[in-house]
Amino acid sequence: MPDKKQLKLEDLLGNDGEPPVQSDDPAQQQLAAAVQKMITSAGNENWESADKSALWQEIAAALVPRPFVYRYLFLKIAASILFLLVAGAWLFWPRPPHSLVQFARQQHLDTSGDTRLILGQQPAVVIKGKNSSLVYGGHNITINADSTTVSSAPYNTLQVPYGRRARLQLDDGTVVLLNAGSKLVYPATFADNKREVYLEGEAFFEIAPKAEAPFFVYASRMETEVLGTSFNISAYTDDTRQSLVLASGSVRMRLPSQHLFGKRFRQLQPHEMAIVSNEELTVNKVDITPYTAWKDGRLLFYSTPLKEILKKLTRYYNIQLDLASTQPGLETCSGDFDLDDDLNNVLDVICATNSLRYERQGTHIVLKEKD
Repeated sequence: MPDKKQLKLEDLLGNDGEPPVQSDDPAQQQLAAAVQKMITSAGNENWESADKSALWQEIAAALVPRPFVYRYLFLKIAASILFLLVAGAWLFWPRPPHSLVQFARQQHLDTSGDTRLILGQQPAVVIKGKNSSLVYGGHNITINADSTTVSSAPYNTLQVPYGRRARLQLDDGTVVLLNAGSKLVYPATFADNKREVYLEGEAFFEIAPKAEAPFFVYASRMETEVLGTSFNISAYTDDTRQSLVLASGSVRMRLPSQHLFGKRFRQLQPHEMAIVSNEELTVNKVDITPYTAWKDGRLLFYSTPLKEILKKLTRYYNIQLDLASTQPGLETCSGDFDLDDDLNNVLDVICATNSLRYERQGTHIVLKEKD
């Protein structure tokens, strides 16, 4: 607390004994007036006792320090610090996940069998076929041309196992193309002011414009706010990195693991790719074709690690593919494959261009060096 200012007689009178220039301090003004009155009346023996007492009270009142000013200042500072502490605790204290995210994390993704639609906690609706189509409209959903009434459930879950793909049209007109080994959790009907979905795996989104209701896509390691756009997200939990490739429009991304003050929002422009790896977000310009060709039934690779190619083929054909060879030069591979083609034909091309052979070993296929 600052020192209290001491009022002295020489502060109230000039060198010649005359009153100094008036001070802005009310207490000093009051004291100066009282002292001046005392000086001009010095020697006057006719003062009444009441007048002398009143004069002294004026001087004494001016000399008494006023700690309440500092006390109020201290209380204001303390209140400000308390506010900052409470606000900081609210911002940085771990909060429970969003209800949609919490629900989605409880839904186990089964990558085998057929495509399944789960309405809330009800038994799954099995959807046959390699490629499925689902269209929401009001209280009905059309599955592969068959119309079904949608039961009331907070969230629906579409699971697309290995070897399958699905096209989903949501109630707002947004189209989502789900790749093999993916799931999407979403409400049957969106709220008026916000549209939210959760993705595990890979999907291409074509968002229906609706300025009053922004669209959010949550994944395990990134969150995306859509500003009217089409884009591809790859968010498989068994991949070391997750990515978003923007085809058109604009999106904003951030990492959910960062607190509010540390959240780094990045706004992407078309033909930019955001990569999340080791809790870091990087953005680069790319040719988006290799990242979106799957939705057109193609696999396109440019100097891609062969192990990564086999991992994708494992998802698309629902059979485990392994690489046993350690031959130098096999680190990367390029190619353009038709996903409707037989797997044997795809493997023949890969092996012919890399001096490999493949053999079936039980439930999986191993690529090896030629003898």
